[in-house]
This record gives sequence, C-alpha cells and structure tokens, in this order.
Amino acid sequence: MKTRLLIIIAFAAFISYVFFALYSTNDSMQHEISPLGCEEKYIQRGNGCYLDPAFIEANTIIIYDVVEISGTRLAVTPSQLVMNLTDGNAVTFVNDGLTSVNIFDNAKGIWYFDNVRPSSQRTLIVNETGFYESLIQNSLRGQQGRIAALSEDTNSLPVGIRAKMAQTVIGSHFGENDGLISVGAGGLNPGITIGIDKKFQDKYDDAERFYYEKYSNMIPFDIPITIEFSKPIELQ
Repeated sequence: MKTRLLIIIAFAAFISYVFFALYSTNDSMQHEISPLGCEEKYIQRGNGCYLDPAFIEANTIIIYDVVEISGTRLAVTPSQLVMNLTDGNAVTFVNDGLTSVNIFDNAKGIWYFDNVRPSSQRTLIVNETGFYESLIQNSLRGQQGRIAALSEDTNSLPVGIRAKMAQTVIGSHFGENDGLISVGAGGLNPGITIGIDKKFQDKYDDAERFYYEKYSNMIPFDIPITIEFSKPIELQ
C-alpha cells in the first residue's frame, strides 16, 4: 500500500512540475482535480500529495525524494512560496533528499548554491520586493519553484511582475478552491486570467462576480483580474 501511495505522489508531483514549471506567452497553470489518498503528514493540493504546511516552518522550502517505477526523483514543497518582507527576508532551502543538489536563480542568474548535500540547508536573503524563480537540480533531474516577495512597495511594480506574483499567491492555495482550473498571465488581457470549471458557473447567481471578489480578496495587492469559465483539461 505504501509503495502504491508513493507512486501516486510521484506521478502527481510530475504533473505539478509540468504545469507550474513550463511558461509560454500565455503563462498558465492548469489542473484537473481528482481525490487521492495521501499518507500521514501529506495533504492533497490539486492532483498532488504534498507535505502538510503545518510541518514546514515559515519561508522554508523542503527538497525531498519521491519514488516511481524508474527510480527516485526530486520534489519540492512548497513550489509556490509567498513571503512578506516586513516579517523577514530569509528563505531557507532544506535538503531532505538522498542526493546533493544545486539551487539557483532560474531567471536572472544572480544567486547560486552549489553542492547542497543531504541533511544540509542554505539561506537565501531576498533584498527586493518582486517575483523570483528557483531551479533545484541533482545530476539527473530538476524541479522549479516560484517565490513572491511582498511588501508595501508591491503596487509600484510593473503589472507583468505583479501578475506573476498573483499567480504564485493563488498557486500556493491550489486545490483548496472549488472550481479553480487555471491561472494565466501574459495573454491579451493585462493582469491575470483565472479559469473556473464551467460546471460551477450555475452554482451562484452571479458566478463571475463571486469568483472575482473571491480572488481579489485573496491577492493582497492591485492586479487586473479576468474570470473565464471553461472545461478543465483532462490528464491522460
């Protein structure tokens, strides 16, 4: 039973990697949610089983391994980290995996942690409000992550940066919200476009307004929001 659950976790983590790590002109994240049986200390987020945040210290990213038929692979949680610089500017990467990893800035290449061994950690000091992308790699595989560093200056950032930060905010709660299937940025509409499963459109008298207000309240800064209803992508 344990092996089967580990396989499920590995598959779900892979799907999460595909949709959260690959960006295009319409930078989006899409999931179809189905129930999973997660092990102790794990909770379901979308189609994945992730370490329960209750067991993770604030502003901490855990690197660990999941088992699949072909062997083991890297996993990272949370993959979407939201921090407020007024509460502290340090992000701690903890390597709970079986292999040494390199951790680096995947966007600007301005920081790099080399050869982070198992049972060790590194601390990143975030000096500016904004959006950051990380890549964690061992000799075989890699995992990407996002960091949104908020402050009182967030609203002064360009709308494109705030859109990526808003994606990260919503992505950090993915799977907790009924109907949410995608969060996109960089398309024709400024800001973000939030995709809601079409079957939820008739759940409320004014579903578009309901979801607009819901996500406006979730994002602690100004960003244009467009709500769209559509069918979720089915994962084969």
